[in-house]
Amino acid sequence: MLHLSRRDLLKLAGGAAVASALPGPAFAGILDQLFREAPGARPALTPNEKFYVTSYRSPPDIRLKQWSLSIKGLVEKPVTLVYDDLLARPTVSEIVTLECVGNGLAADAISTARWEGVPLRTILEEAGAVSSDAVDVVFRAADGYSDSIPCARAMEGDVLIAHRMNGVPLPLGHGFPARIIVPGVYGMKNVQWLTEIEIVDRDYKGYYQKKGWSDEAVVKTSSHIDRPGHGGVVKGRETVVQGYAFAGTRGIQQVEVSTDGGENWHEATLEPELSPYAWRFWTYRWELPAPGRYDLQVRATDGTGRLQMTEEQPAFPDGAVGLHEITVQVQA
Repeated sequence: MLHLSRRDLLKLAGGAAVASALPGPAFAGILDQLFREAPGARPALTPNEKFYVTSYRSPPDIRLKQWSLSIKGLVEKPVTLVYDDLLARPTVSEIVTLECVGNGLAADAISTARWEGVPLRTILEEAGAVSSDAVDVVFRAADGYSDSIPCARAMEGDVLIAHRMNGVPLPLGHGFPARIIVPGVYGMKNVQWLTEIEIVDRDYKGYYQKKGWSDEAVVKTSSHIDRPGHGGVVKGRETVVQGYAFAGTRGIQQVEVSTDGGENWHEATLEPELSPYAWRFWTYRWELPAPGRYDLQVRATDGTGRLQMTEEQPAFPDGAVGLHEITVQVQA
């Protein structure tokens, strides 16, 4: 299991306005621990090569010497940045979980990384005060993709123009040389291969919004059982049930586990919070009953005190909801 001091946890949380240098030897050791250890069957930070990938086209061909990022629209002083300009600015660090809006209850398209970059608010302030007519901030990518967030959300300090992922420059498959990270919304809003930021006076509809997907795209509260696996066999006097819960920026207040198909619920033990923007791991020690087949379920309560939606609904148009359930066989 992962054990971190309160000081380490505060460092790892990397709050929205906390400046940080690139990882030194001490932090690298903590980062390594996060990759190796986690209370569930998955690491706390997802290795880059295992981080889920979705895009509506293949990664574009990026030539760094020709790449630039323009900030334009309803600003006083349009700005154009090259890669070295981003690297020269003070860098902040955040641990953020991203989830695809199309993710189902099997939870295949969800991952967590430590992102480093420049707060979007800093760059917008450099471009001058945003016009009072501004409504949305539009992000455009080298592959032709686009999406947007409200100006008020863009000016919060936790939205990043990220150029590093888990201690290394962004891999091409995850948005190199720069991408947007917006904690608390589904992955489609976190535009990769960023080339343009435009402030506009209207509600901008991106690629997926034009197809009927949610514009707000706020992450729904969910929870998942990682261990034991569905269809697994458990033996002995007790076994450990483990998994994670996620509620975007709202945090997780409580996780409960049922071992009888939802008739009774038992509180699980929450692991320390990695970040205000990340999944939270939990553990439940189950005293094994008589041999037989048992249906296990999990449910989470977010930081506002609201229980996750339990009635199953599909991902379209604003994210799947329902209880994750597995079946296990208890043997003598």
